[in-house]
Amino acid sequence: MSEGRTTRADVKRLVHMIVALLGCLHLCGGHWGVMQAVAWTSMLADYSAQDGFVVGAKKTFDGEHPCCMCKAIQEGKKKESGAHDKQLPAPNPGLMLKECVLSPALVISPPAPRDCVVLPAPDLDARGPRLGLRPAVPPPRCA
Repeated sequence: MSEGRTTRADVKRLVHMIVALLGCLHLCGGHWGVMQAVAWTSMLADYSAQDGFVVGAKKTFDGEHPCCMCKAIQEGKKKESGAHDKQLPAPNPGLMLKECVLSPALVISPPAPRDCVVLPAPDLDARGPRLGLRPAVPPPRCA
């Protein structure tokens, strides 16, 4: 296939990514953020048309001049958080968190050289005269 063509698998992958992104956005409460951005955009346009951009921006983001959409978003957030709070179990007054005292850390020192046993291995001694020498060349084979 040529590089410029979009395949069915590419479109399917894109749709899956968009659905996953929208799902994550919803789980994180991003729908409220999107609606708030829309409300701020409309407020900025309205207030800027009346009073100029700088004053309109101040009115939009100062929190003292909310529009009806901002009020509805705040109310929706309160209802949603209230629904989550009702699902939590009530704390048991008989249970208390008690103080936990940790014991001191166990310190293990490395073994001293006198505790280690070194066995001589003359064939494996790399400090001998063979260090740096080339390996022996095998004898030639007869043809």
